[in-house]
Amino acid sequence: MKQLKQYILWVAVLCVQQKMFAQLPQLYLVSAEKVAAAKKNAKLNKATEDNIKQLSKQADKVMGQSFGSVMDKKFVPPCGNMHEYMSMARYYWPDPSKPDGKPYIKKDGEKNPANDLVSDDKNFDNLIAAVQTLSWAYYFTNDEKYAVRSTQLIRFWFLDTATRMLPNLNHAQIRTGIDTGGYSGIIDTHNLPEVLDAIGLLRSSASWKQTDEQGTKQWFKDYLHWMLTSKNGKKESESKNNHGTFYDMQVASIALFCNENEVADRILKNEFARIASQIEPDGKQPLELERTAALGYSTFNLEAWSRLATIAETKGIDLWHYQTSDGRSIKKAIDYLVPFVVEGKPWEYKQINPYKTQDFYRLLLIAADQFKDGTYRKKADKIEGSNKDILVTLFYK
Repeated sequence: MKQLKQYILWVAVLCVQQKMFAQLPQLYLVSAEKVAAAKKNAKLNKATEDNIKQLSKQADKVMGQSFGSVMDKKFVPPCGNMHEYMSMARYYWPDPSKPDGKPYIKKDGEKNPANDLVSDDKNFDNLIAAVQTLSWAYYFTNDEKYAVRSTQLIRFWFLDTATRMLPNLNHAQIRTGIDTGGYSGIIDTHNLPEVLDAIGLLRSSASWKQTDEQGTKQWFKDYLHWMLTSKNGKKESESKNNHGTFYDMQVASIALFCNENEVADRILKNEFARIASQIEPDGKQPLELERTAALGYSTFNLEAWSRLATIAETKGIDLWHYQTSDGRSIKKAIDYLVPFVVEGKPWEYKQINPYKTQDFYRLLLIAADQFKDGTYRKKADKIEGSNKDILVTLFYK
């Protein structure tokens, strides 16, 4: 009788745990348990409640905005199909020594404003940011209007036959006079995994239909296939710097979303070797320090690592705490930048562009959470004016 009661109790506990797990959204860039705790905390914590209200205000602004598609660019891609994504290499300029300026030459870190005439990259970034804001507003408020609009925007970019982007980057970051799109252009979609998290949040909504689930999954399967088999995709996978890190981050998250677990496992298990090749024992990232915006790119690569490490957690792979025998690690790379960003130590390399301290602020808060070290939080608080990201505040403050 006693054993029967214990068994019944065990089954009851298991059912509760399974129900709780089933209610958690499928996320890749942030812990589902963490966001569920933040949502629950809103009823008990006024600061959290205020942040959710602020998030709702941001979402309300997005509700009334219009967004462009790949069909709105004023130039036809080299293949002739307007549904193909197209962008221009941002650091390439006309060669003044050539009558027609071709082939263009690279000026690292110096953005050519003429490239903004091709609008796909800007339209993509604006739409992804809107989808993110709306989906999280829906999650925290349960207000269906946000889910409706977010779903509409996902359909608009990925599914609707009149406006959809085809799942490839054949013509990303074109270098005029050199090519019709290069492998480095894959960095253009580095925020694409945010759509995967948005879908995870929208699945509890009445607005998200089975056709949306099937359609987006097929789009991402096709895009994953292109990433893995195309000339540009294969070449970008060999990149040693932040391009390679962001490539792996995209492939790993999309593979998990598409249930391609073998692909995800292969990518994620290779990240130990990538840490060893990118980060020095003292925390320097030599390939990013070569750039004319070395501090910005060092931080940018760490953003990719923070996302990769979070994705890896879903597979039980711990990149956050991994350290080579000679001390190379994600933590060491973060620690290397702290004196320059937080403590006023003069930067020792080039940084020709304004540095975005908010990006490092986010990394410090994530580090405080991952390494259970409050000193990172204190350092983040020293960065004035950087606590503008409501989602970062909700998850990590």
